[in-house]
Amino acid sequence: MIATTGLTAFRVSSSLLGKSQMRTMGKSLLSIRGGSTDSTDESGKPFYTFGVVVSRQLGEQLGSVKNLLSKEELDLFLQGFVDGTKDQVPNQNELFAKYGPKIDEILGGRSKNVLENEKKKGSDFAAKYLLSNPRAIRTPSGLIYNEILAGIGAQPTATSSVTVHYTGTLVDGTVFDSSVARGEPITFPLGNVIKGWQEGVALMRVGSKAELVIPSNLAYGDDGAGGSIPGGATLKFEVELIKVN
Repeated sequence: MIATTGLTAFRVSSSLLGKSQMRTMGKSLLSIRGGSTDSTDESGKPFYTFGVVVSRQLGEQLGSVKNLLSKEELDLFLQGFVDGTKDQVPNQNELFAKYGPKIDEILGGRSKNVLENEKKKGSDFAAKYLLSNPRAIRTPSGLIYNEILAGIGAQPTATSSVTVHYTGTLVDGTVFDSSVARGEPITFPLGNVIKGWQEGVALMRVGSKAELVIPSNLAYGDDGAGGSIPGGATLKFEVELIKVN
Protein backbone atom coordinates (compact mmCIF):
# COMPACT_ATOMS: atom_id res chain seq x y z
CA MET A 1 0.00 0.00 0.00
CA ILE A 2 2.76 2.38 0.88
CA ALA A 3 4.50 1.94 -2.47
CA THR A 4 4.61 4.93 -4.78
CA THR A 5 2.81 2.82 -7.39
CA GLY A 6 -0.33 2.81 -5.25
CA LEU A 7 -2.64 3.63 -8.16
CA THR A 8 -2.03 0.18 -9.61
CA ALA A 9 -1.94 -1.48 -6.24
CA PHE A 10 -4.86 -3.87 -6.76
CA ARG A 11 -2.20 -6.12 -8.27
CA VAL A 12 -0.13 -5.76 -5.10
CA SER A 13 -2.44 -5.29 -2.13
CA SER A 14 -6.12 -6.17 -1.83
CA SER A 15 -6.61 -3.33 0.64
CA LEU A 16 -6.71 -0.83 -2.24
CA LEU A 17 -9.43 -2.52 -4.22
CA GLY A 18 -12.27 -0.45 -2.86
CA LYS A 19 -14.27 -3.68 -2.72
CA SER A 20 -17.48 -2.30 -1.26
CA GLN A 21 -17.76 0.32 -4.00
CA MET A 22 -17.04 -2.23 -6.70
CA ARG A 23 -19.63 -4.62 -5.32
CA THR A 24 -22.14 -1.78 -5.30
CA MET A 25 -21.31 -0.97 -8.89
CA GLY A 26 -21.66 -4.62 -9.89
CA LYS A 27 -25.06 -4.81 -8.19
CA SER A 28 -26.17 -1.62 -9.96
CA LEU A 29 -25.23 -3.06 -13.33
CA LEU A 30 -27.08 -6.22 -12.41
CA SER A 31 -30.18 -4.29 -11.43
CA ILE A 32 -30.28 -2.71 -14.89
CA ARG A 33 -30.49 -6.11 -16.54
CA GLY A 34 -33.07 -7.12 -13.95
CA GLY A 35 -31.40 -10.31 -12.79
CA SER A 36 -29.40 -11.73 -9.92
CA THR A 37 -26.58 -14.18 -9.56
CA ASP A 38 -29.04 -16.69 -8.10
CA SER A 39 -31.30 -16.51 -11.16
CA THR A 40 -28.43 -16.90 -13.64
CA ASP A 41 -28.19 -20.51 -14.85
CA GLU A 42 -24.88 -22.31 -14.63
CA SER A 43 -24.02 -21.83 -18.31
CA GLY A 44 -24.45 -18.07 -17.99
CA LYS A 45 -22.43 -17.57 -14.81
CA PRO A 46 -19.02 -17.35 -16.56
CA PHE A 47 -20.33 -14.39 -18.57
CA TYR A 48 -21.83 -12.81 -15.48
CA THR A 49 -18.48 -13.26 -13.74
CA PHE A 50 -16.75 -11.60 -16.70
CA GLY A 51 -19.04 -8.59 -16.20
CA VAL A 52 -18.14 -8.44 -12.52
CA VAL A 53 -14.42 -8.51 -13.40
CA VAL A 54 -14.86 -5.64 -15.87
CA SER A 55 -16.82 -3.62 -13.33
CA ARG A 56 -14.04 -4.21 -10.81
CA GLN A 57 -11.42 -2.91 -13.21
CA LEU A 58 -13.64 -0.01 -14.19
CA GLY A 59 -14.21 0.79 -10.54
CA GLU A 60 -10.46 1.16 -10.04
CA GLN A 61 -10.14 3.42 -13.07
CA LEU A 62 -13.01 5.63 -11.95
CA GLY A 63 -11.66 5.84 -8.42
CA SER A 64 -13.50 8.51 -6.46
CA VAL A 65 -15.58 9.71 -9.44
CA LYS A 66 -18.45 7.49 -8.32
CA ASN A 67 -18.52 9.37 -5.03
CA LEU A 68 -19.26 12.57 -6.95
CA LEU A 69 -22.52 11.18 -8.34
CA SER A 70 -25.92 10.91 -6.71
CA LYS A 71 -27.70 7.56 -6.83
CA GLU A 72 -29.85 8.80 -9.71
CA GLU A 73 -26.80 10.11 -11.58
CA LEU A 74 -24.96 6.83 -11.05
CA ASP A 75 -27.94 4.92 -12.48
CA LEU A 76 -27.85 7.17 -15.58
CA PHE A 77 -24.10 6.64 -15.91
CA LEU A 78 -24.57 2.88 -15.73
CA GLN A 79 -27.37 3.00 -18.29
CA GLY A 80 -25.10 4.92 -20.65
CA PHE A 81 -22.38 2.33 -20.07
CA VAL A 82 -24.75 -0.52 -20.88
CA ASP A 83 -26.18 1.20 -23.97
CA GLY A 84 -22.70 2.07 -25.23
CA THR A 85 -21.46 -1.48 -24.68
CA LYS A 86 -24.41 -2.83 -26.67
CA ASP A 87 -23.81 -0.30 -29.49
CA GLN A 88 -27.25 1.18 -28.90
CA VAL A 89 -26.17 4.84 -29.04
CA PRO A 90 -26.33 5.95 -32.69
CA ASN A 91 -25.51 9.62 -32.02
CA GLN A 92 -22.38 9.22 -29.91
CA ASN A 93 -20.38 12.04 -31.51
CA GLU A 94 -23.29 14.45 -31.07
CA LEU A 95 -23.61 13.48 -27.43
CA PHE A 96 -19.88 13.91 -26.84
CA ALA A 97 -19.82 17.33 -28.47
CA LYS A 98 -22.89 18.62 -26.66
CA TYR A 99 -22.53 17.12 -23.19
CA GLY A 100 -18.85 16.21 -22.84
CA PRO A 101 -17.79 19.74 -21.81
CA LYS A 102 -20.78 19.94 -19.45
CA ILE A 103 -19.89 16.78 -17.53
CA ASP A 104 -16.27 17.96 -17.34
CA GLU A 105 -17.48 21.20 -15.80
CA ILE A 106 -19.81 19.46 -13.34
CA LEU A 107 -17.35 16.83 -12.15
CA GLY A 108 -14.46 19.30 -12.12
CA GLY A 109 -16.36 21.62 -9.79
CA ARG A 110 -17.44 18.80 -7.51
CA SER A 111 -13.93 17.32 -7.43
CA LYS A 112 -12.44 20.66 -6.43
CA ASN A 113 -14.89 21.03 -3.54
CA VAL A 114 -14.28 17.48 -2.34
CA LEU A 115 -10.51 17.95 -2.56
CA GLU A 116 -10.58 21.20 -0.60
CA ASN A 117 -12.76 19.65 2.09
CA GLU A 118 -10.47 16.62 2.38
CA LYS A 119 -7.39 18.80 2.76
CA LYS A 120 -9.12 20.91 5.41
CA LYS A 121 -10.02 17.75 7.34
CA GLY A 122 -6.37 16.76 7.20
CA SER A 123 -5.03 20.10 8.42
CA ASP A 124 -7.60 20.19 11.24
CA PHE A 125 -6.63 16.66 12.25
CA ALA A 126 -2.93 17.53 12.24
CA ALA A 127 -3.50 20.60 14.42
CA LYS A 128 -5.53 18.61 16.96
CA TYR A 129 -2.98 15.80 16.93
CA LEU A 130 -0.16 18.17 17.81
CA LEU A 131 -2.20 19.64 20.68
CA SER A 132 -2.98 16.16 22.01
CA ASN A 133 0.58 14.86 21.61
CA PRO A 134 3.00 17.50 22.94
CA ARG A 135 6.05 15.28 22.28
CA ALA A 136 5.25 15.07 18.58
CA ILE A 137 7.31 17.19 16.20
CA ARG A 138 6.41 18.69 12.84
CA THR A 139 9.29 18.70 10.39
CA PRO A 140 9.84 21.46 7.81
CA SER A 141 8.18 19.28 5.16
CA GLY A 142 4.95 19.09 7.18
CA LEU A 143 5.39 15.52 8.40
CA ILE A 144 4.38 14.93 12.02
CA TYR A 145 6.61 12.43 13.83
CA ASN A 146 5.66 11.06 17.23
CA GLU A 147 7.95 8.49 18.85
CA ILE A 148 5.93 6.07 20.97
CA LEU A 149 8.72 3.67 21.91
CA ALA A 150 12.43 4.44 21.57
CA GLY A 151 14.72 1.96 19.84
CA ILE A 152 18.47 1.48 20.20
CA GLY A 153 19.22 -0.38 16.98
CA ALA A 154 20.39 0.72 13.57
CA GLN A 155 18.93 3.77 11.85
CA PRO A 156 18.05 3.46 8.15
CA THR A 157 19.17 5.74 5.36
CA ALA A 158 17.47 6.58 2.08
CA THR A 159 19.18 3.60 0.42
CA SER A 160 18.29 1.07 3.14
CA SER A 161 15.84 -1.78 2.89
CA VAL A 162 13.68 -2.05 5.99
CA THR A 163 11.32 -4.54 7.62
CA VAL A 164 8.35 -3.02 9.40
CA HIS A 165 4.94 -3.63 10.85
CA TYR A 166 2.40 -0.86 10.23
CA THR A 167 -1.24 0.13 10.31
CA GLY A 168 -2.49 2.95 8.09
CA THR A 169 -5.66 4.91 8.81
CA LEU A 170 -7.54 7.86 7.41
CA VAL A 171 -8.19 10.82 9.70
CA ASP A 172 -11.60 9.38 10.61
CA GLY A 173 -9.93 6.21 11.91
CA THR A 174 -10.77 3.99 8.93
CA VAL A 175 -8.04 1.36 8.48
CA PHE A 176 -7.07 1.13 4.80
CA ASP A 177 -4.07 -1.18 5.17
CA SER A 178 -2.31 -3.11 7.93
CA SER A 179 0.54 -5.58 7.97
CA VAL A 180 -0.41 -6.18 11.61
CA ALA A 181 -3.87 -7.39 10.58
CA ARG A 182 -2.29 -9.65 7.95
CA GLY A 183 0.04 -11.05 10.60
CA GLU A 184 3.19 -10.59 8.54
CA PRO A 185 5.68 -7.68 8.44
CA ILE A 186 6.72 -6.20 5.11
CA THR A 187 10.20 -5.57 3.71
CA PHE A 188 10.87 -2.91 1.08
CA PRO A 189 13.53 -0.43 -0.13
CA LEU A 190 12.92 2.82 1.72
CA GLY A 191 13.50 4.80 -1.45
CA ASN A 192 10.52 3.14 -3.15
CA VAL A 193 7.76 4.37 -0.85
CA ILE A 194 5.84 7.63 -0.37
CA LYS A 195 7.86 10.65 0.76
CA GLY A 196 6.29 10.73 4.22
CA TRP A 197 7.52 7.20 4.85
CA GLN A 198 10.96 7.92 3.48
CA GLU A 199 11.37 10.82 5.89
CA GLY A 200 9.57 9.34 8.89
CA VAL A 201 11.11 5.86 8.93
CA ALA A 202 14.57 7.39 8.47
CA LEU A 203 14.06 9.09 11.88
CA MET A 204 13.52 5.74 13.59
CA ARG A 205 15.86 3.14 15.02
CA VAL A 206 15.35 -0.61 15.07
CA GLY A 207 13.07 -1.52 17.96
CA SER A 208 11.24 1.80 17.93
CA LYS A 209 7.57 2.50 17.34
CA ALA A 210 6.25 5.79 16.04
CA GLU A 211 3.19 7.45 14.64
CA LEU A 212 3.48 9.35 11.38
CA VAL A 213 0.88 11.90 10.32
CA ILE A 214 1.50 12.46 6.63
CA PRO A 215 -0.09 15.33 4.67
CA SER A 216 -1.32 14.56 1.19
CA ASN A 217 1.62 16.23 -0.56
CA LEU A 218 3.91 13.66 1.11
CA ALA A 219 1.49 10.79 0.45
CA TYR A 220 -0.75 10.27 -2.60
CA GLY A 221 -1.44 13.89 -3.48
CA ASP A 222 -4.59 15.08 -5.18
CA ASP A 223 -5.16 11.76 -6.95
CA GLY A 224 -5.40 9.50 -3.91
CA ALA A 225 -4.92 5.76 -4.33
CA GLY A 226 -7.46 3.21 -5.47
CA GLY A 227 -10.83 3.30 -3.76
CA SER A 228 -9.47 3.44 -0.22
CA ILE A 229 -7.49 6.69 -0.07
CA PRO A 230 -9.24 9.81 -1.40
CA GLY A 231 -7.41 12.63 -3.13
CA GLY A 232 -5.98 15.18 -0.71
CA ALA A 233 -6.09 12.74 2.21
CA THR A 234 -3.87 13.11 5.25
CA LEU A 235 -2.78 9.67 6.46
CA LYS A 236 -1.79 8.38 9.89
CA PHE A 237 0.51 5.39 10.28
CA GLU A 238 1.57 3.43 13.34
CA VAL A 239 4.97 1.98 12.45
CA GLU A 240 7.29 -0.48 14.16
CA LEU A 241 10.81 -0.71 12.72
CA ILE A 242 11.87 -4.33 13.02
CA LYS A 243 15.01 -4.53 10.92
CA VAL A 244 17.34 -2.52 8.71
CA ASN A 245 18.67 -4.75 5.93
